[in-house]
Amino acid sequence: MATKSKVSLTFYGGVGEVGGNKILLSDGDSKIMLDFGMSFSQMAQYFSDFSQPRALAGMNDLFITGILPDIPGLYRQDFLQQMGRKPEREPLVDAVLLTHAHADHCADVQYLRADIPLACSKETKAVMRAIDETGIGGELCCIKEKFRLEQGKNGTGKMTRAHGEATRIEREMLTKDKLKFGNLAIEAVPVDHSIPGSRAYIIHTREGTVVYTGDLRFHGWNGKKTEEFARIAAKEKPIALICEGTRIDQSSCTSEKEVLKRIGEIMGRTRGLVVANYPPRDTDRMRTFLEAARKNERKLAINFKQAYMLDAMREELGCSIRDCPATDDEDILIFAEKKRWGLVGRKDVPKEQVEQDYSPWEREYLERDNAVTIEEIGKNQSKSVLYCGFPDLPNLTDIKLAGGSRFIRSVCEPFSDEMLLDETRVTNWLKLLGLYPGEQAHASGHACGPEIKQLIKTIKPKKVIPVHTEKPELFAKLVKGVPAEMPVRGREMTV
Repeated sequence: MATKSKVSLTFYGGVGEVGGNKILLSDGDSKIMLDFGMSFSQMAQYFSDFSQPRALAGMNDLFITGILPDIPGLYRQDFLQQMGRKPEREPLVDAVLLTHAHADHCADVQYLRADIPLACSKETKAVMRAIDETGIGGELCCIKEKFRLEQGKNGTGKMTRAHGEATRIEREMLTKDKLKFGNLAIEAVPVDHSIPGSRAYIIHTREGTVVYTGDLRFHGWNGKKTEEFARIAAKEKPIALICEGTRIDQSSCTSEKEVLKRIGEIMGRTRGLVVANYPPRDTDRMRTFLEAARKNERKLAINFKQAYMLDAMREELGCSIRDCPATDDEDILIFAEKKRWGLVGRKDVPKEQVEQDYSPWEREYLERDNAVTIEEIGKNQSKSVLYCGFPDLPNLTDIKLAGGSRFIRSVCEPFSDEMLLDETRVTNWLKLLGLYPGEQAHASGHACGPEIKQLIKTIKPKKVIPVHTEKPELFAKLVKGVPAEMPVRGREMTV
């Protein structure tokens, strides 16, 4: 008599590291992947901005370095073909469940075969679409075939580079809150995180319920979503809780409300331009800066990519102004950064020539009534807040910053060697611009130790499995009666 196969988990990423989550959940023939994110720590061991994996090698560089697990049935046929591998008939998994649109949870879906559906929220779909359409590469919501084997005139095979719109393959995007794949019944539950549309997942298997937190916090504008998720998950009496632990070693956290107060105070004593650096897709933090700007009679200038993302979200689900700022808000400006020839704002240059500096999707924003150039910002510094990522700091050399201008750093502190090197460059620029040392005002996107402890106590799983943390051992005795089981990368564990 055959015994039914056990429900199992295999962690291919997110083990002993922050990010890179790739978790295979199997229940007999039913299989799903929980997230498929990029491991920044693993990438940094072998590659940098100046040395990237070779496209000509398909995925071979990523397999050899261990950045991607070499698993049959997961990957794009054009890349496998380029590597000289035979075509694979069936996908390994029924779907990939994405918790949110941060790169460490979704970026590696660009390597997945096109017939594997992606389950996510409508907000996540919109953000991913914006990344695809405004960035370089991406290929999250659709893939563009890069290599193709064709028959030559003499009957021999030849490799050709694929090109053109015909090579675009749209992925199936599942945005429902409840899904069913064979033995698995899945419920997606909203949680609070530092990007819109974040979800946790409650997965009902034949052995019991498995809960996956994704990334979450309790101290953002939408902290009550995380509280509600914990209550819903507790009712299911889960046999396992896969729990993130980014800040498990931190004893406290700053709330988004406190960040708003701090930013408002800084703006209130700033005579010149406020230069703001915050995560570009964190609409909660954008909302915080917008509210602080309003209270101080300033306008917030965002860039084209941020504007496109906001418009994509409104097109997808019609966000309210409270949850998602609108690009036509009277207190929002759209900053037209100089590109290529730097012609924007020039009165002696024809409009058609200026537009040639920009991609088609950007040209719409050039025409907006609230579009502004750096020179226009320079003339209204005491009334402006300019979003400025670290790579954008050279834009400020095109104006003479007013005395008393301030730089507000609203991102996490550097935590890796590569980030420390970037920090040195940022410091050099801030000193050059007269903005050093700047002001810090930030709230993390992740729960701290006491919040994680309370989350586990509320849900009361039979066991907790730490993920997305460099200190999983701190889960061992966190909650009495809830043992922690440590995953091992690539090793199957039964639930």
